[in-house]
Amino acid sequence: MVSQRRPELLPMVGVVNVRRLHTMVPMRIRKPNPLWMVSLLIATAFGCATVPYTNRSQLLTVSEAEETQLGIGAYKEVLRKEVLVQDPAVVGLVRRVGERIAQAADKPKYQWEFAVIDDDSMINAFALPGGKVAVYTGLFPVAQDEAGLAAVMGHEVAHALAHHGAERMSQGQLAQLGGVALAIGLGAAGAGRFTGDMAMQAYGLGAQVGILLPYSRAQESEADHIGLILMAKAGYDPEAALGLWQRMENLNEKAPVEFLSTHPSPGTRQQDIRRWLPEAQGYYHADPNLVIAKLPSVAELEASTDRGEAAFTRYARTINEKARGVRGERVLTVAVAKTMEVDPVIIEQRQRESGLSFGDVAVASALSKAGGGAFDDVIAARKQGQKWSAVAKDNDQIIKDALGLLRSALVEARSLARNLRG
Repeated sequence: MVSQRRPELLPMVGVVNVRRLHTMVPMRIRKPNPLWMVSLLIATAFGCATVPYTNRSQLLTVSEAEETQLGIGAYKEVLRKEVLVQDPAVVGLVRRVGERIAQAADKPKYQWEFAVIDDDSMINAFALPGGKVAVYTGLFPVAQDEAGLAAVMGHEVAHALAHHGAERMSQGQLAQLGGVALAIGLGAAGAGRFTGDMAMQAYGLGAQVGILLPYSRAQESEADHIGLILMAKAGYDPEAALGLWQRMENLNEKAPVEFLSTHPSPGTRQQDIRRWLPEAQGYYHADPNLVIAKLPSVAELEASTDRGEAAFTRYARTINEKARGVRGERVLTVAVAKTMEVDPVIIEQRQRESGLSFGDVAVASALSKAGGGAFDDVIAARKQGQKWSAVAKDNDQIIKDALGLLRSALVEARSLARNLRG
């Protein structure tokens, strides 16, 4: 994963509920051998596989067919909730890079699909088993051109190629089996509830920090490694990946401590990429017919010939999607209020009294704060059928500032939602 979040195939299987298992342990069992039980389950359930290019051995409990089906289902679910960019030029550019990476991946069974998700606050992309790939518009300014995008898409396709989703699910199942065995062993030994609970909590922390997270970091590094090779085979200079991660590092976004993170730091990634570059260069043959096109910036996506009209419509639609449900609406209300520097009650009042959608209220609030006039006047003009660009008086500075506020509101909403989950 490049940044922030990526859809999981299934939620990570956590360590089993301590109290419930501890109380369920039959006390009449005499001297069970938990390690023997776990070994038996592992021996009968797991299959061996080798990761392409790195030749790392991995144990999987999930077949490729099952993993692909899960990936397709997850992809459909994500696209159902998101707003997609329909502009043929933008989608075609992403598809062109994606198809070259897909050809390099050489997975003829995959039915490749490429989508562009309309969310400027998300600097990310993902690929799921079965060849389902999506790129968020927020990635464009950081990727900058097709080569930067190829570095990202190569990394994401590498996750699918290496069956990292299935491997993470398998690791979760292993952790759960270990928890079951420990609970049975503690019950058989007659450990008190306090002692048992403390031991299970220690096991859970050990599994998370000592096994699951490091494996996640290893998978991310492995995807970087394979991704370099894929982009090189696709005709893109792998050195472009260094520039990408330097720009990521320059974002200066607050990140968790690497030891407790599922991702290596940008600095670590750059060191690893430099070490892998000689190998990747061996796969690279410059294509004289390949022209590396620049990706559209957020400003270019917004400032078309319609003076921002399409961009305002995009933001209103995206905000409406994300404000679905009580929780989503509350998060967006707080985020919009904070960005526009007003009380959340005022945002709620504006929506209630205007009769417009949440997204339209957010756009009107942004235009008002950017200098487009009093909120009531903006709403009145909109209700009279005026375009958003006309409400903004066709003033480029007002349009630019208002779109910046809407983008900031979405970023703030994402931060609030992440804190709530944490």
